[in-house]
Amino acid sequence: MHKLVIASLLLMSLATGARADHTGNIVGGTEVPRGAWREVVAVLGRFGTCTGTLIAPDVVLTAGHCIDASPYEVAVDTIDYAKPGGQRIAVASARAYPDWQERYDVGILMLDHVALPRPATIAAACTAKRGLVEGAQVRAVGFGVTSPSGDDDNTALHEVELPVRDPACTTDAACIAAIAPGGELIAGGRGRDSCFGDSGGPVFLDTAKGPVLAGVVSRGVANAPRPCGGGGIYVRADKVMTWVKRTTGRTFARSACDAGPADDGGADEEVDGGCSTGRGAGPLGVGSLLAIARRRRRGRVGRA
Repeated sequence: MHKLVIASLLLMSLATGARADHTGNIVGGTEVPRGAWREVVAVLGRFGTCTGTLIAPDVVLTAGHCIDASPYEVAVDTIDYAKPGGQRIAVASARAYPDWQERYDVGILMLDHVALPRPATIAAACTAKRGLVEGAQVRAVGFGVTSPSGDDDNTALHEVELPVRDPACTTDAACIAAIAPGGELIAGGRGRDSCFGDSGGPVFLDTAKGPVLAGVVSRGVANAPRPCGGGGIYVRADKVMTWVKRTTGRTFARSACDAGPADDGGADEEVDGGCSTGRGAGPLGVGSLLAIARRRRRGRVGRA
């Protein structure tokens, strides 16, 4: 029942609206220069557009709700997927996290062949625990629209720095109780945010050895006055890596903690240790379902 409600509301909320000129960036950020963030890809689907991150030569991590857009191709190594350049690689298969509507809103794309850019390094649990604290700065990167109203037609790659507001995602109605605390985080607001089309894109955390993938764009916070700009909810990448590794059979670059090698394994396991639906924690209320459905950040229907 929850899946049917969310699917129908997603289609309603992503319907094409009036178009606006580009007066902002990602929202509140800047355009990405050529050659930067080469691991960030545009995910082109039959029913919408998203962003994703190359985490292995032939694996892209994106949002679970982006799988519903029927992704067929990714645009790699480009700062504007509407212009020539970069690689276009077909999607060989796509899979969302089991019961993603009530758990982790992530999905994986297996590509037809390997991409050229170097894959992102993924934050280990120890890195995320130390770095994702209230007030810390993270960076969202994506191909999404750039106006707070969410009704422009941007296709260029943008980035924005966001302050972490709630590292455990326990304070907003759109947080998913079954994976709280710590399965998601809230960042941004006051005009600095991700928006429609940024869904599935990366949130990077800076470390002494460079940026690491710490989060995945999912949705906006509940009860924000405008579609974008009020802050977003991001899935913790370290929490789903056991599932990703098991599903793809690939290995991934992980960050290392000061005390030793990254704890890539049990410490990154999902809250309940696997793929259970999480219904034991109780279903989401109708208010939370509506908030989640209305604020998903996949590109509008017809933009692919």
